Amino acid sequence: MRTWLTGMLVLSTALLAACATETPYKPAESRGEYGYTETPLGDNRYRITFVGNSSTESETVQDYALLRAAELTLAQGYDWFETADRNEDKKVRSTTVDSGFGATYQQSQTYYRNCDLLGNCDTVVTGGTVVSPGSGIATTSSRTSYSYSLEVLMRKNPMPDNARSYDARRLASALRSRLINENQR
Repeated sequence: MRTWLTGMLVLSTALLAACATETPYKPAESRGEYGYTETPLGDNRYRITFVGNSSTESETVQDYALLRAAELTLAQGYDWFETADRNEDKKVRSTTVDSGFGATYQQSQTYYRNCDLLGNCDTVVTGGTVVSPGSGIATTSSRTSYSYSLEVLMRKNPMPDNARSYDARRLASALRSRLINENQR
């Protein structure tokens, strides 16, 4: 009986993992939900955040945030934007399930990474563990998800030649082309 339960647990975990899909590029239904949000901070200043699920890579989450910054820049009548601040959050959740008596060990860690304009980054790790005792055969799964925030200043031409400035039209076109091609594979 225990072997059958373990087999079912492993099979159901594998099926759930196979069904997982990358976060779609869309507005989040509410703050903290998957997708993008934007917060006006002034006439030409916004904070753009993209929250991805555990099937979305860190680089894709960053690209989605940049894509939204480029689209918003163009929608507001500007030509380019400059990043004033950026943050990446990494959340790791591990769960161990004891198939004998349903015990669960859950550990959750969040990595907050804040980078200044010169690229100097600070990382803070928070987390905790919840334990429900049991015995039997245990299986462990781990999920990692990312969110990325940009604070941007939107401007009109001419654009300076520096690493923090992005031509909104070119960036949006390049990211749409690449992200659409990746999602069609």
